[in-house]
Amino acid sequence: MHNKSMMKKLLRLEETVIESISFEMGKTDEVLVVNARPKSRETNRCPKCNRRCPGYDSVEKLRRWRGLDLGVYKVYIESLAPRVKCKNHGILVAKVPWARHGSKHTRDFEETVTWFTLRATMQDVSEYFRIKWDTVDSMVRRVQQEIEHNSPSPFDNLEEIGIDETSYKKGHKYMTVIINHKTGDLIWAKKGHGKAILSAFFEELTEEQRANIKYVTADGARWIASCVEKYCPKAKRCIDPFHVVSWANESLDEVRKQTAREAKKQLVKKAAESAESKPSKKKKKTQKFENMLC
Repeated sequence: MHNKSMMKKLLRLEETVIESISFEMGKTDEVLVVNARPKSRETNRCPKCNRRCPGYDSVEKLRRWRGLDLGVYKVYIESLAPRVKCKNHGILVAKVPWARHGSKHTRDFEETVTWFTLRATMQDVSEYFRIKWDTVDSMVRRVQQEIEHNSPSPFDNLEEIGIDETSYKKGHKYMTVIINHKTGDLIWAKKGHGKAILSAFFEELTEEQRANIKYVTADGARWIASCVEKYCPKAKRCIDPFHVVSWANESLDEVRKQTAREAKKQLVKKAAESAESKPSKKKKKTQKFENMLC
């Protein structure tokens, strides 16, 4: 296989033509530079709407995007990326197939970093990939926005939801979370708890989406009941199994404590009665001396 074809396959450069491959000295060590360009049908496209647009700059600027490392070498995709003028989005850098708009890293690099952030600390990820920690944060945000934009709404076909509040960090800090019981996915979360916070969730839903909700599980809080009655009057309220088991355990624990207290009282009472019924040693000696005198 030709070197360029192999590199294209290794870096998953689709809709791309590789012009050259070279090594050069970076700031601290040697790096691999892949000079590439989009195929002709992918040039001069708006990065937001993907439409073909007229060019804006007469002089094209050479730009670089960091790719996934190959062994110990950092990899950079280098290409001329002119600016285009979109009638809907204005003047922007032309779209390239291998990276998201506004990023200096390839799609594969950002998605790999995002996957690692779910399993390691941001500091560990930044050290492993040799990037700044705030760069990690911006990558995760871009990937998240793309996923949310391309994914169907989490509120579609919503029939069974669970509502609860949970604490986070230290102190009395709470957030309200809502899950889809059918999929088990978290579909909404917001800092705080109470009627105003829960109302904000229902306000995000359309009338059809609210009418589609059939079952709502939650604890016995009155503010949840009033919200559900207001926004989903036809939905059936159910006490979720977690709180049923929790309340049952609390009740059993209270019965156990009460039974232990009653048993302790009975033991103390019996001990007192037993002590009164038996004469003390001093009384026994006095009684024996009196009997001898008689």
